[in-house]
Amino acid sequence: MNRPRDTWAHAAALAGLPGMTPVRLARLLDGFEPVSAWKAVRAGSHPADPQRKFATPARATDVAEVGARYARRGVRVLLPDTPGYPSMLVADPGAPAVLFALGDPAVVEGLPRVAIVGTRSATHYGRQVASDLASELAAEGVVVVSGLALGIDAAAHAGAVRAGDCDTAPPVAVVGTGLDIVYPPSNRELWEQVAARGALFSESALGTKPHPGVFPARNRIIAALSDVVVVVESHRGGGSLYTAEAAARRSIPVCAVPGSVRSPASNGTNALLVDGCVPVRDATDVLVALSLAGSGRHPTRDHKEGRSDRTERSGRTDPRGALNRTATMSARELVVWEATDDIPTAFETILIRTDLSIAEAVVTCDSLVERGALLAGCGWWSRPR
Repeated sequence: MNRPRDTWAHAAALAGLPGMTPVRLARLLDGFEPVSAWKAVRAGSHPADPQRKFATPARATDVAEVGARYARRGVRVLLPDTPGYPSMLVADPGAPAVLFALGDPAVVEGLPRVAIVGTRSATHYGRQVASDLASELAAEGVVVVSGLALGIDAAAHAGAVRAGDCDTAPPVAVVGTGLDIVYPPSNRELWEQVAARGALFSESALGTKPHPGVFPARNRIIAALSDVVVVVESHRGGGSLYTAEAAARRSIPVCAVPGSVRSPASNGTNALLVDGCVPVRDATDVLVALSLAGSGRHPTRDHKEGRSDRTERSGRTDPRGALNRTATMSARELVVWEATDDIPTAFETILIRTDLSIAEAVVTCDSLVERGALLAGCGWWSRPR
């Protein structure tokens, strides 16, 4: 029987192999314990690595040193069947095969959780609203979840930390880098405060630097950890809309803060309101949404089911001209088409299901839209009905 440290050290070593992605890692661990997966990868016999892409770097990796590095950093390596792995992620369709944590991962258990997300290029209004909402919610015992990015995320975490005392809920962040790479560097103090008072999560191995592909994918974790998602400010097509779509797919209520119709930073949030999301004016509105979510009522359900109808009526695409046959699709188009549902499918979901780069997925989705094989929305695609 493998010792627990053997298990998590091998999981961390797999996650840290060059070229590893969350999708590839999940395939390597599907049906394998970390130690046996590592041995198969190293031997070049793992069925999920038929081209032996990871065999050579695995042979050059000292697993014991990997485990020691995580121990020195105080970073916990969590697997879905081990203590500390967030219970709300275990059954999630996008659950990370390996999750890393700084601080106390148990803070997400037993308390209501609200994600506060928004644009990096936030206005003063947006930052103030995010900070005040987070502070008031934390004081009410609500865990504030965000991404520790610039703008709205940082303002929300700063507000949650500002409210900190023995009676307030701890803050939680999900970041896109390794937990030894503070990004952005200007948030170092806030990063340390969140880790000390709550928890930092990442599915990226130590040493992982920021790159565009990790941020849309990590947004699904922010959504899945939350009972309610609040978008404070978002440009049209902004990254926080991926979080909103990830939440909607999970039947998690999505709320939005109204903004000026003259402010580009509120274009996305105002569009969410038009689509039927719950408006948020203050913390009381969020607490009401939490109460509805706890009772099993989902105020955004009509919003989710109505968006495709509204898009079709808008004339943006014509479902009657949708491509019903796949014979003329390229291999990549077929992969993307099969990864897309007949209800709005978030961009991050397509990335996870296809293992394509952001650029490849965008170009392919656009091509399928032009051919009538997909409908396009704000941060989502779907098959025509």
